[in-house]
Amino acid sequence: MQNFFVRSMSKAFIATLLSTITSIAIAAPLAAMDDYDWVVMETPVDPATYKYDCPNDYKYETYDALQNCLYNLREDADNALSKQWGISDKVVRERNAIFIKVANRKNPLVFVDYSSPYEEDFNPYYSLQDYDKSRKLLTIHQRFYEGESLTVVNLTTGFWQDFSLRKLSISPDMRYIVGFESEMGATEHVNILERQDSGYYEGYYKQVYSSSDDSKNYDSHKKFYQADKAQQVYDSETFTWINDDKFYADSFYKLNEAAFRVRYTFIKNTSMNKWQLYEGSR
Repeated sequence: MQNFFVRSMSKAFIATLLSTITSIAIAAPLAAMDDYDWVVMETPVDPATYKYDCPNDYKYETYDALQNCLYNLREDADNALSKQWGISDKVVRERNAIFIKVANRKNPLVFVDYSSPYEEDFNPYYSLQDYDKSRKLLTIHQRFYEGESLTVVNLTTGFWQDFSLRKLSISPDMRYIVGFESEMGATEHVNILERQDSGYYEGYYKQVYSSSDDSKNYDSHKKFYQADKAQQVYDSETFTWINDDKFYADSFYKLNEAAFRVRYTFIKNTSMNKWQLYEGSR
């Protein structure tokens, strides 16, 4: 996961970065230097770089030997996070499986990696991603060929649910879950799901950019920042809840060693019972 932090930058440096953007003819005015929210990118750290190095299968005589290396690597990574979060008594990985003790269940939840020597490009695997200590919500990530998914487990109640989304974020009142599309080619699409009486976030699946007005606002905002001349940093997006009915969705675009942020605000119109998309911060 990529981390970002805002850092003040000299106008001379920003001007140099902006000079790398080629001017394009668009109807909307282009962003001026002071319009950009610049961030400096940290070097990404692989959370699973512990004792082992097994990215290349040619180093191993057999497929089983490679899998053993991967099991050791993922076991170290997940158990280190579980210990860091203070839940090692409830969450543990043993080789290719994550075991989670939850309330109201005699046996633990088990998430098992799939592996096959005949489907090496597929082989999905699980990993711990995040833990919300205040609400006792554990997020588990599953990566597979051309996609990914997330599972949220409530360690207090034992409730859990799978989501075909990335970067899940839950509203303060836990009524809504928002996330980015996980399919390749749809990385910028935001979806909003509402909790039903059953407790599941289902039956309300809204692709926010489906309307023509939202698409127009979304595209014009990107053009204003000339984002098509920069490289979007995959998996860097963030959600920030302001209250139960308002949140920010931020994407980042890279130029040289720095990146700029493009922000959208989503506000729930209670009278229309509809989420509305706005450019920038509101």
